[in-house]
Amino acid sequence: MHLSIVIPTFNRADLYPQTIPALSNQKTDPGITYEVIFVANGSTDATDSVLKEVVGADPEKFRYFWIEPTGGPSAPRNVGIRAATGDVIIILDDDVAPDPDLVMRHAEFHRQYPGEQHAAVGKVYVPAHLLDDPMSLFHEHYSYDRLRNVQRLTFFDFWTCNVSLKRQFMLDKGMFDESVLWVEDVEVAHRLETAGMHLHFLPAAKGQHLHQTNPAKLAAKAFAFGSWIYRITGRVPASMVKKRFGVVSLEFGPKWFLGRLARLAGFFILDNPVTRCVLRLLGATRPRRSGITDLYYGLVFNRAFLTGYYKTWFQDWRSAGHQE
Repeated sequence: MHLSIVIPTFNRADLYPQTIPALSNQKTDPGITYEVIFVANGSTDATDSVLKEVVGADPEKFRYFWIEPTGGPSAPRNVGIRAATGDVIIILDDDVAPDPDLVMRHAEFHRQYPGEQHAAVGKVYVPAHLLDDPMSLFHEHYSYDRLRNVQRLTFFDFWTCNVSLKRQFMLDKGMFDESVLWVEDVEVAHRLETAGMHLHFLPAAKGQHLHQTNPAKLAAKAFAFGSWIYRITGRVPASMVKKRFGVVSLEFGPKWFLGRLARLAGFFILDNPVTRCVLRLLGATRPRRSGITDLYYGLVFNRAFLTGYYKTWFQDWRSAGHQE
């Protein structure tokens, strides 16, 4: 079995000394081979020179493409998938250092489930030396424990930091939509699920999540995330999106509506300038994670997420002709 690891990358040259050796030294057996395809999405750091050197040192294992910046990972993933020579595609993020047996575990899964519709989502974890970083809070939202006893996952669980599927199935049933810049994995997974994809959880295929969000950019990322969550409601079932992300809506009945409304009101009561000032005085912006930093950055993220979601909804509402 031949597998292709496809990695869209943007300005991650500082992490390559950790990720490249992990990618290069994957365990295999005589029946397993693999290649690694990097697609740089307009990187402006040392990505180009570093990856050219990597390819020069091992051209049978590593391949590299550079494209103009697109603003999201959809286009570079599509480039890598189309260029791949493997029957199975493993999609990884560029800040994931795979455990030594990640390729082997994905290969074993696809040997066990050879049907074109079978796909597997692996696991990423924060390494011990990064657990004290306050931003590690936002890499704990993947509810892996919830997946363990689920026989068939949904399109919400198609996390492209570590997922594998048959290349031909994706070519035939749907590639990434390059107009979708965020939550593109949810959008493509819904189309693949509609076409018959059966997504499994593969906890044995693991990798370290090395990158931590810059606190100064957290609000902007959360705003974009909220905005795109609203935008994809036109592409995937809106009710599922609303329920998944706790959007206030009457369509789930009065009990749900009142419960979400109460939580939203409680959030806005807590999230005020006085609370934020007190939290900062208590050390909320210190570089070591604590309960105080979790609360503070949780407020920052949720405020920006809600603003992005509802501002985009309001703009859509106005553009539909609901003018004052």
